[in-house]
Amino acid sequence: MIDDFDKYYEATEPGRRERAYGWATAIGLQDVDGLKPSQYLINTAKRHIEGDISQEEARRLIDEYYESKEGHDLPADVQEADKVSARMIAVINAPGFRLSPEYYIGLHKRIFDGVFPHAGEIRNVELTKREWVLNGDTVEYEFSCMIEKSLTYDFDRERQFKYKGLSEDAFVEHFASFISGIWQIHPFREGNTRTVALFAIKYLRSMRHEVTNDLFAAKSWFFRNALVRANYSNRKLDVDKTLLPLEEFFKVLIYGDEIELRNRFLRIGCEYGTRQAEAVDALHRPDDGANDGANDGVNDGVKTVLNPTEKKAVKAILRNSRLKAAELAKALGVKQRQAERVIASRTMMDNVTLPIPPKDLMREFAAFVAKVDKLKDVAKKSVEQMDVLYRAKLQEYFG
Repeated sequence: MIDDFDKYYEATEPGRRERAYGWATAIGLQDVDGLKPSQYLINTAKRHIEGDISQEEARRLIDEYYESKEGHDLPADVQEADKVSARMIAVINAPGFRLSPEYYIGLHKRIFDGVFPHAGEIRNVELTKREWVLNGDTVEYEFSCMIEKSLTYDFDRERQFKYKGLSEDAFVEHFASFISGIWQIHPFREGNTRTVALFAIKYLRSMRHEVTNDLFAAKSWFFRNALVRANYSNRKLDVDKTLLPLEEFFKVLIYGDEIELRNRFLRIGCEYGTRQAEAVDALHRPDDGANDGANDGVNDGVKTVLNPTEKKAVKAILRNSRLKAAELAKALGVKQRQAERVIASRTMMDNVTLPIPPKDLMREFAAFVAKVDKLKDVAKKSVEQMDVLYRAKLQEYFG
């Protein structure tokens, strides 16, 4: 249904494109819980996008629709999708953000007010949820008695963290870890994934990242499944937690990396490197070192494979080390921003100064190594002589 908004994405009128992206995201995020909106919501959203009604009027019309007989007869999940979408749109493009548990809880209250009776309330029950990506198993969520302390701890640590000066990979690694952590706490009975997705968008925009909402609209289920895999381990099945899919999602969202995001490769037993997926090339590749330690053990035994684009990049740079970003982008068929990152990585390595010790110290070390080798030879001969003597004595005493 979000395809209905495609024609608005190229709109030149101020605000129309933003409203279209906002509605597409609000509607797309309902998919994380398998919810689909009604045609009435789509029509109402179009009226708001075209400027015929305000977003407050759109919300009022949706609420009134479900008080009527026509709306009352629709399934409860459709009503939830419509009402939550109408509330989300008021938050998505609105200014204002605070990095605090109170803001996070308030976000849940705003988007689920009038939908859930427990909107904005910390749950006091324990949760389990059967996940398709885990073949029916569940993530272990935070105990209800620990939610407030865990939220406070995670947000305090995040406020102390400094993103300034980080590489793109390091930025994504930490950001994905933080978002994954607060999702695992699962503070609310329902609506946790939709809340954390909206929070992530607001947080990135507060850091002046010009993220668009269309990836959340199109890949909301992948986002949820990536969060699940980031927080699930099973020693019996030899499955470890992995942030890699979530990092890939944010690389696409923030930097526009061209990474294929497919749900079927997140399912237990279908990951890259398994028999079920061995025909798939270059998905979930091992990290190149920028995120060392983030996924220890995740890719053990998985062979590093360059995808066709990476092979072309290596060959092009080897042929011409002074290749410009625009030329490389044209040769690879990728965006210039990606080509700039490839060249920047090579330039960074060119500028690395390797420390070389003084020649006298090098000669001294070489002489020390020679002495060690000589001592090894002496020790080896001594062992051989001892063995000969031992055998001689055995022959003398026992014949």
